[in-house]
Amino acid sequence: MSLIASGQEMRIAPVAEADRDALASLLIETVAANGSVGFMHPLPLAEAQAFWSQALASAARGERVVLGAWLGDVLVGTGTVVLAMAPSQPHRAELTKVMTAPSARGTGIGAALVAALEQAVRDAGKSLLTLDAAVIEGATAFYRRLGYHGVGDIPAYAYKPLGGLGATRLFWKSLDAREITTTSTADHAADEQWMQRALALADRAEREDDEIPVGALLVSAEGEVLGEGWNRNIGDHDPSAHAEIVAMREAGKRLGNHRLVGSTLYVTLEPCAMCAMAMVHARIARVVFAASDPKTGAAGSVFDLLADPRHNHRVEVRGGVLAEEASRRLTNYFRAKRGRPLL
Repeated sequence: MSLIASGQEMRIAPVAEADRDALASLLIETVAANGSVGFMHPLPLAEAQAFWSQALASAARGERVVLGAWLGDVLVGTGTVVLAMAPSQPHRAELTKVMTAPSARGTGIGAALVAALEQAVRDAGKSLLTLDAAVIEGATAFYRRLGYHGVGDIPAYAYKPLGGLGATRLFWKSLDAREITTTSTADHAADEQWMQRALALADRAEREDDEIPVGALLVSAEGEVLGEGWNRNIGDHDPSAHAEIVAMREAGKRLGNHRLVGSTLYVTLEPCAMCAMAMVHARIARVVFAASDPKTGAAGSVFDLLADPRHNHRVEVRGGVLAEEASRRLTNYFRAKRGRPLL
């Protein structure tokens, strides 16, 4: 398959033995950046080459699929699915080693690779895909955005490449062709429009109240704005006055109900645990956020509260909508506070 990424044509295809050295370089680069891929830093070239030689031999035997993503002639990403499973799991495959070069991140290459791997799994007649991902910035939120369900975390699972034990989160996704997909391209366009409004609310938080620029609004299933708000912690002397809470309070008063069934909440920063649990209690249908929060995010980055199967209500999540714009606002707010030049 091919598509356009960052103005260049991207090609995704199976890798070959001739690509081994490029794959090895990508693996070494990932390990050096503390990517949790089963190796410790520094990773010798010979060891990286040996790993890929074994993986490519396994692919030649039909035990796995190894794909690469190229921008022009440069390999900028790779992903693998293992097809060979125990006799009791003929329907399952395991997603492993999804890596994107730092220079190509944020261009959609990782998501395109995963989509191509999912199709390879379907073509192999399998319907369940599982994976584990280190609980680090971006990784778990990435899979949540692609429709993977978090099962739980295993603490102190493995050492990170640069040292120190880290937790791992387990995920699964059904690839059954009968599975209903409810989010359309039109929904995505609407999501960006509503997020622009949330960003305008974030601007008001900083401009009018000198609060951290986070904005939120709640939209009904019919497209009506039910409530909106921005961070009011400092001004209201209220530790619970996050943008999401402010918007939900306004919506509850407007509807005369503590249940906000069928609504979508748009917020410029991934919800924290407090806000996420309020959304669960309110029976919100869907949450769309912009920037991920690697420190306190509860929609997949640190916790996965909105989709936890132990709740009697689960909230659909889409993250990363206008994330770069939201992140820049937050970064510049704190840089200005410290007297540093804006980005």
